[in-house]
Amino acid sequence: MRVTWFCAAFLVLVACEDPQQPDLQAIGLSYFPLELGSYRTYQVNSITFSLFTPTDTAEFQLKEVVADTFLTQNEPTFILHRFSRQQPQDNWTLDSVWTARKNQNHAIVVENNVPYLKMVFPIQVNKVWDGNLFNALPEDEYEITEIGGSLETPAGDFSNLLTVFEHNDPDTLIFQDIRQSVYANDVGLIYKKSSILNFCNDDPDCLGTLENGIKFEQILIEYGKQ
Repeated sequence: MRVTWFCAAFLVLVACEDPQQPDLQAIGLSYFPLELGSYRTYQVNSITFSLFTPTDTAEFQLKEVVADTFLTQNEPTFILHRFSRQQPQDNWTLDSVWTARKNQNHAIVVENNVPYLKMVFPIQVNKVWDGNLFNALPEDEYEITEIGGSLETPAGDFSNLLTVFEHNDPDTLIFQDIRQSVYANDVGLIYKKSSILNFCNDDPDCLGTLENGIKFEQILIEYGKQ
């Protein structure tokens, strides 16, 4: 009788245990962490080209802080305060306020009132989606090109990365649009690079000459919680 009772009690306990938690890294949710008080600081380098004005080079630091949260259709939306400064010794100045949210299906960032679909879950190599699905802009094909690899940054060495090309049109005769973002597990965005260039294509004398555009690079230099 005691053995029977013990076995029955054990089965009840097993039945009452919580179901196995999903592998957040395998799904991809851990590549897009959102936690109050967390921050990431980046070094940003930007070069703006124009046929009629001198090349403009800008170097500055950008800090993104998860500052607050509120509910949107019963799901948490996180407020991102973005600060900038020219030099490390300068005070931070509020640059903009974005929002971000995620669920089991996707992650969305609202940049200057425009929502972009940054990730779709579960993640897998060669998965493609429209990054402009939730805004009125033309369709923009995002693609996961790699899960793995490593990258050394001033904030540390990161491995098992998630690489997303937000556009990959390397044509240099007329127009080039290459935008790449790299995410680290439990950290988020650690590297971002883009090259959007327009070339002359209507005059044989200037064919292939760079008319205007921008090259942009953003790399993580510090992260944590404040």
